[in-house]
Amino acid sequence: MFQFFTLGGKQFWEDVFYYQKWRIQRHYRTHKYRLLDNWDICRAKGSFEECRQAFVKFIEIYEIPRQSGKMIILLHGLAQSKNIFKPLIKPLEKLGYNVAAINYPSTRKNLKAHTDQLNFFLKHTEDVSEVSFITQGMGCLLLRDLIETNIDWNNKFQIGKIINVNPINTGSSLFASLTRWKIFNMIFGKCLAECTPENAQNIPHLPKNFPLALIFCQTYFDKLSTPLAKKFKGIDIPGELKEKDFSPVRIYIKNSDLNIFDNKRLIDACVHFIKDGKL
Repeated sequence: MFQFFTLGGKQFWEDVFYYQKWRIQRHYRTHKYRLLDNWDICRAKGSFEECRQAFVKFIEIYEIPRQSGKMIILLHGLAQSKNIFKPLIKPLEKLGYNVAAINYPSTRKNLKAHTDQLNFFLKHTEDVSEVSFITQGMGCLLLRDLIETNIDWNNKFQIGKIINVNPINTGSSLFASLTRWKIFNMIFGKCLAECTPENAQNIPHLPKNFPLALIFCQTYFDKLSTPLAKKFKGIDIPGELKEKDFSPVRIYIKNSDLNIFDNKRLIDACVHFIKDGKL
């Protein structure tokens, strides 16, 4: 088979398996599978089981070590990709965690389809005793729905700590306003409507026993949407949403970076909470 570099998926491929930086992805429309190595080179194609069998062979060829211990799963927001988490991965790995930044085609499917993908992913997660989560934006809603429907991986491992970065747990009235326009529904897909306050309140909250921290960090989108919020009454800026009912552990961070995960204070806050349970 001819091996070639890929772009890692982004908005067309969804991650359904992860082990030591190797991943199996499924195309959101064709449901074809492919195996990518830690350099995002495609090593195999076919069914899920064919890609799994190919990975087993590469374990022997490249002497890939067995993973163990705890994993942190990173869930991006609407119209984002796993690449936003690049600055966060190494600091978390230094703590001894396996870190999996997950791609899901947020603009191509609805929330239930993404939940099904992650249930499949967790069902096939191996050699892990505990899983923690760091979400960004819409990722908090996906995680809430995921925890509620953990049918396939219930009791497989413990749930550790959870961090929501710029969460929209209460929904976004800005997104609700955008749903009135056909072009925005075409761009952002079905999840746009699912992020409105009306629909977000229908998603069960996380259990109270999970350690949960909220981090708010100003983005360029916030700066661009501020004039819009002032012009159209009733539109809230995501960073100003009232999230106090979800967790008393929260912090607000000023930011000038295009990618908020380039912000050192945000990275330090994530590391501190994962390590010590404090921001």
